[in-house]
Amino acid sequence: MKTMQTRKRKLSKTKKIPLKYKNITATIDADCIRHNIKYLQAKTGTEIMPVIKANAYGHGMLQMSKILRNAGIKMIGVATLGEAIYLRENGDTGIIVAWLYDIYSPEVATAIHKNIDISIIDENHIDTLLSLIPKKTQLRVHLFVDTGINRAAVPYSKAIHVAKIIKQHYQFNLVGLMSHFIQSEIKNDKETLEQLRKFRELRNNLENNHNIKIPYVHIANSGGCLNYNVSDFTLSRPGSAIYGIDPSGKYTSELKPAMRLTSIIIQIKYISKGDGVGYDGRYISSKNRIICIVPIGYADILPRSASGKLYVYINGTRRKVLGNISMDQIVVEAKPRDKIHDEVLLFGNPEKGDKQTVYDVANMSDSITDEVFVRTNSRVNIKYINS
Repeated sequence: MKTMQTRKRKLSKTKKIPLKYKNITATIDADCIRHNIKYLQAKTGTEIMPVIKANAYGHGMLQMSKILRNAGIKMIGVATLGEAIYLRENGDTGIIVAWLYDIYSPEVATAIHKNIDISIIDENHIDTLLSLIPKKTQLRVHLFVDTGINRAAVPYSKAIHVAKIIKQHYQFNLVGLMSHFIQSEIKNDKETLEQLRKFRELRNNLENNHNIKIPYVHIANSGGCLNYNVSDFTLSRPGSAIYGIDPSGKYTSELKPAMRLTSIIIQIKYISKGDGVGYDGRYISSKNRIICIVPIGYADILPRSASGKLYVYINGTRRKVLGNISMDQIVVEAKPRDKIHDEVLLFGNPEKGDKQTVYDVANMSDSITDEVFVRTNSRVNIKYINS
């Protein structure tokens, strides 16, 4: 019995897969992150609040927060209060803004206690928030207004009314006015221009007619930063662009992709003409050929929808992924010179000689870059360089 208890205690200490046991590596270049921040600051003419929700788009939330703070970033955005609390409990002492929460959950009281900026998305949340704010303290809040996307936010028609209610209570410090674009990745888009018009009208109305001047006014996501003039606002909150990705889905040299994703060959074998490969035998070999096995699949980063369309690079040449992508592995066409442990490139940075980007993988998957990134899971070794 004593031996069994000892064994259980030892097992309980193993909380993560050790790095030495991981065969997939996402290398994050902090120099690229810093370059992208500077570019976006110059492009927008505003302060930048990077969004690091969803584990920083797969780039690692905790380490990304450290890189950003060291780069002089004052405000960080996340989606949920849970993410904000996680950051705070792991040592981030700067301003953190969050906008999704269950008003009846204990997460709200915890977030208030931990001095997290909370966005007000519903007039009906005000009384509950007020009841949770300790006496003689203030809660920093951002009024989140819906200018057309019809997601979580205060309706545009009620925005002034709600702003006036917030200003009536000393427990609230109204530091932000925010909204969100529908399709800012499209230049000169009519709906986006209309959202900008409405948001500017709201800001001006609050300032000029109601004497409510709010320090941080922000609507621009990555597409807004790159495609529209938002220099009359005070803050922008890019997500994918921080990591070097243009949301239009096309590579641009102005942004530097920060993540390089690789795996390795773990087996080389031969198949005959007429042999099927993978689940459902979707791929039938047209000749005798060499194949290699790579331990990465749709449980890691690769969407299964890329089956039959995905390519990787091995030893400088483009190789087709054969058959359906499995949860844990892919089968790739091989060449006689290939060896066990040879690197397999999924995507990287063209400026560094990588011949495939995350845009390519997203296109092969009928998906978007953000969806590819957020599939980064615990089996991926996230390694940081130049940090």
